[in-house]
Amino acid sequence: MKRIIWESYFDSSISRKYGRRVRRGFPKDRLFDILNSLNLNYTFQDAKYPKIPWKTEKKIEVEWEESKEKLIKKIIEKAFSDSSGNSR
Repeated sequence: MKRIIWESYFDSSISRKYGRRVRRGFPKDRLFDILNSLNLNYTFQDAKYPKIPWKTEKKIEVEWEESKEKLIKKIIEKAFSDSSGNSR
């Protein structure tokens, strides 16, 4: 099953009101490296995020059988375990 996630979910420069789903300090520039390290199949394209229609960003379609929230949590865990040197 494909789950759609948006680059804005991981953008520390925007507020949660506009779609951020992670804590500030997430390494957004490493998002695709993290997806690759988790061995996830994904495609992406430039698109307008509905909460910020004036901004073009990446719409990412990920092959994932569980919920979108579990996918986001997995990405967050990987990002912060890699950056802190320990795993949870």
